[in-house]
Amino acid sequence: MSGQPVTILVVDDDDANRYFKSHTLGRNGYRVIEAARADEALRLVEAEEPSLVLLDVQLPDLSGIEVCRRIKARNAGTIVLQTSAAFTTGDDRVAGLEGGADSYLVEPIEPNELPAIVKSLLRLHQEEQDLRSLNENLELRVTQRTAELAEANRQLVAESRQRTEAEEALRHALKLDALGQLTGGVAHDFNNLLTVVLGNLDLIEQGIGRTPPMAVAQIGRLVSGARRAGEDCARLTRQLLAFARRDPLRLEVCDVNSVVARFDHLLKRAVGERITVQMELAPESWRCAIDVSQFEAAILNLAINARDAMEHGGRLDLVIRNTSIAWRPQGKPAKGFVLGEMNPGDYIAVELSDTGCGIEDDVLAHAFDPFFTTKDIGQGSGLGLSQVYGFVRQCGGYLTVDTRLGVGTTISLHLPRSGEASTLNDPEEQKSVERERNGRTILVVEDNEGVLDLTVEVVADLGYQTLIATDAIQALDILRGDARIDLLFTDVVMPHRMNGIDLARKARVMRPDLRVLLTSGYAAHRREAEASDLEFPMITKPYRRTELAKTLRELLEHEPGKV
Repeated sequence: MSGQPVTILVVDDDDANRYFKSHTLGRNGYRVIEAARADEALRLVEAEEPSLVLLDVQLPDLSGIEVCRRIKARNAGTIVLQTSAAFTTGDDRVAGLEGGADSYLVEPIEPNELPAIVKSLLRLHQEEQDLRSLNENLELRVTQRTAELAEANRQLVAESRQRTEAEEALRHALKLDALGQLTGGVAHDFNNLLTVVLGNLDLIEQGIGRTPPMAVAQIGRLVSGARRAGEDCARLTRQLLAFARRDPLRLEVCDVNSVVARFDHLLKRAVGERITVQMELAPESWRCAIDVSQFEAAILNLAINARDAMEHGGRLDLVIRNTSIAWRPQGKPAKGFVLGEMNPGDYIAVELSDTGCGIEDDVLAHAFDPFFTTKDIGQGSGLGLSQVYGFVRQCGGYLTVDTRLGVGTTISLHLPRSGEASTLNDPEEQKSVERERNGRTILVVEDNEGVLDLTVEVVADLGYQTLIATDAIQALDILRGDARIDLLFTDVVMPHRMNGIDLARKARVMRPDLRVLLTSGYAAHRREAEASDLEFPMITKPYRRTELAKTLRELLEHEPGKV
């Protein structure tokens, strides 16, 4: 309650009753105003805005119940206390309350009862107003708090976005750092290999011009050195592609024992004389479908890592055995480190065990990750183990590592068993390529001058006639002519917005019987061609003379227009 007295309007047409009510309330500190009629009462309600109206039901001009309705319609907050000697039954009281009255009194009224009831009604009204004010303040506080929470959430979102951007920047920086390390290692390896290639070629060029010329045996040694370096360049490229999963496997069903046995001398030469290499082959081993060159690269990478782990020498054991998984193991194995899916089935396990220093847990957790290496820049590209893992995954197998510090490490490649017969060609058969003497003509299309010269030299040396084009436009001009052409050998990547596939399709329209062979230095072209069941066969660069000779011979033996 405020310091101002509460105003009460007393409405009663009986002068004695009106005096009694007004006098009683006035003595209790209330400001009292009076009205004897309904119209006067409604006017005073508008003008004075009393807190409470003490309203008699019986008025000369209008029912008190109707007056109550009108008061409540204009100001619902005004308290109405109705009085009447006629409110004697329950229906009378219900009618009064339904008219909007807050309470009622039955006359005659006791002097102490009237102020008590008025005080109670005013107190309840005040509490209602306080509660309403509290609710309004609560809604305001909820609105303010909601706004504060929304702002806090906005800041959290902004901080999260900034954190995400910072993490992305960090990942990008780590990628750049890893790429820098990779680039340094690859550049170092390639520069070493190119030094061997170019140096041997320089010596051959100078030796041929001497008088007397260099001995054939010495030239042969220099050529062999250049060839080995070139093969190492191709192997390094395959490592990069295998790591990136961009090099499609050239699967051949073979006996792993024979592949490893052939590989024995290279393996021993790679690890050096201080390390003893012992092999335990499985004469009755199952066959598996693998890319032999990728398999040899994987074994060589593992052997080199084992060599580096045995600084003062040791023993390297290579064991081949058959193994089976009857069910899919649940959870992590109790011993060892596994990469890949251990699906139920038969596998050929190729194990390499060394007596080296072992691998620490934190190193093992990242040893097969891209770009990861513990060697200094220039001492390795960091792609060796990732190539091994990429090869095993592409074969559908898995890899296990068991290592103990100071004792050694065993890495096992588990390659799925194949039920097919061996498709691996005998190496001696690959080396003996008969020269073709049938006068067949091959159109060679290549935009790289060096590759074109070499290809034409190889094709001509195989006994074929050659025609040359440096792009698809020149090739189409030749195809429109009358020259005999038995096979189109074209690179896929060509200038002037027409690639080798487009050229081959146009050529086949012009000459339906024409045989076609595609080539590309980008291994993804081979994978895409195999995935889309492309109508033309493909050979991937770098290809060897024996591989090209075998492919050309097989194509020319097929029915024209079918390949």
